[in-house]
Amino acid sequence: MPRTPKRRERGMVLVMALFTMAALLVAVTGALLVGSSDIRATRNYRGAAQVHFAAESAILDALQTVNGPGVVNFQNEIVNNWTTLWGASSRNFGPFSGFTYNVSVYSGTTPADDGRFVATATGIEGVKNVVVANVTRSNVPSTAPGAIYLVNDAPTNATFNGNAFTVDGNDHRFAGGMGTAPPVPGISTRNATNTTETITSLTATQDDNVTGLGFSMGPPIVPSVWTSPVAPSIAQLNQIITDILARRGNPPNPPDDNTSNINSNQIYGTPANPQITHLTANNVHMNGNASGCGIMVVEGDLTINGDFDFVGLMIVRGQTTFSTSITGNATIYGSLWTEDLNLTVGGSAVVNYSSDALALANQSTGGGALPALIKVTSIADCAELPGGSGGCP
Repeated sequence: MPRTPKRRERGMVLVMALFTMAALLVAVTGALLVGSSDIRATRNYRGAAQVHFAAESAILDALQTVNGPGVVNFQNEIVNNWTTLWGASSRNFGPFSGFTYNVSVYSGTTPADDGRFVATATGIEGVKNVVVANVTRSNVPSTAPGAIYLVNDAPTNATFNGNAFTVDGNDHRFAGGMGTAPPVPGISTRNATNTTETITSLTATQDDNVTGLGFSMGPPIVPSVWTSPVAPSIAQLNQIITDILARRGNPPNPPDDNTSNINSNQIYGTPANPQITHLTANNVHMNGNASGCGIMVVEGDLTINGDFDFVGLMIVRGQTTFSTSITGNATIYGSLWTEDLNLTVGGSAVVNYSSDALALANQSTGGGALPALIKVTSIADCAELPGGSGGCP
C-alpha cells in the first residue's frame, strides 16, 4: 500500500537539494582556489627563473663592456669610471618584456686587479633577483683592435704614399714566420665614417697593401679596414696610458725621455728585457737607427725617417708619420695605436700584427702591463644566500 508522507517530512527534498548544491559549490570553489594557487605558483616560478636569467645576462653585459677595451687597473679604469662606461639608468632585457637590469661595480681586496659586479634585475609582478660575480684581471692581453688602430672619434685623415708600405693584420711571429692567432683588421677605426675615409684614401694600387681580417683579392680588391666601436676610446686610452706608465714606479724606471731628434743608435728595450718607454717631446724625429721592445708611449708627433724596428705596442698621442726612404725602413711587430686625426704611411714602412710580440710587451716591468681581460672567479644567486653574505645586499 502506498506510503503517505507525514506533515513533518515535507520539504526534506528541498533541504537535501540545497545541501547537495552547497557541497558542490564548496568543492568547485576549492578546486578553483587550488587551480588559481597552482597558476600563481607556476607564474611566480616562471617569473623567478626569468628574472634570474636577466640578472645573469647583466653580468655578461658588464663583462663585454669592460673587456672590449681591456683593463690595466680595475679600480682606476672600471670602478672610478663605471657611470661613464655603463650609464646611469637600467637597461631593458630584450628576451622578456617588462624586465630590466642594472649593474654596480666594487673594488676587491686588491683594487687594481680584483672586484665584483652586483647585478639587480626586476620584472613583472614585482619579481627581483640579485646576482654577484667576483671578478679578477687575467694576465691574457686583450686582442688588439688592428695592426694600426685610429683611436679618435672625430673625422680622421689617413694618407698613404707610394706602394712599398705594408700593413698586415694577419698574425706574424716577430722572429719570422706566421703566427697562429686569428687575424685582426689591418687598420681599425672607431666609426664607419673614419673607416670609409681610410678606405677611400687608398689608391687602387695600394688596396692590397692593407691586409688582414676581411681582406679579399677580389676583384675588386677589398682592403682590411674595419670599424671597432668597442675598442678603447681616447678617454679610456688616456687612463690606460696613465696606468701603464705608473707601472714603472716612482721615480720611473726607465725615466722619461724628452729627446726630439734620435739620430744615432738607440735601444728602447730588447726581447730579453722589454721595457715601458715614454717619449715626452712634442715632436719626435727618428732619423738614425733605433730599436725597441715592450711598450712605447709617444706624447707628441712621431716621424720615422730612418731605420726603426720595434716589437710590442706603440701608442702615439700625436700625429704619426712613416716617411722612410728607399734605403731605410720602419718595421713594427705588434700593434700601433694613434690618437691624432692624421696618419701618414709611406716609404717601406711595415706594420705587422703580432700576438707573440704583444705577449712579450705584456711582460714589461714585471708582467701584466697590457690591457687584459676580466674573468669571473665565482658567481652567486643572492636568493639562495643569507642577506649580507657573499657580497649580496
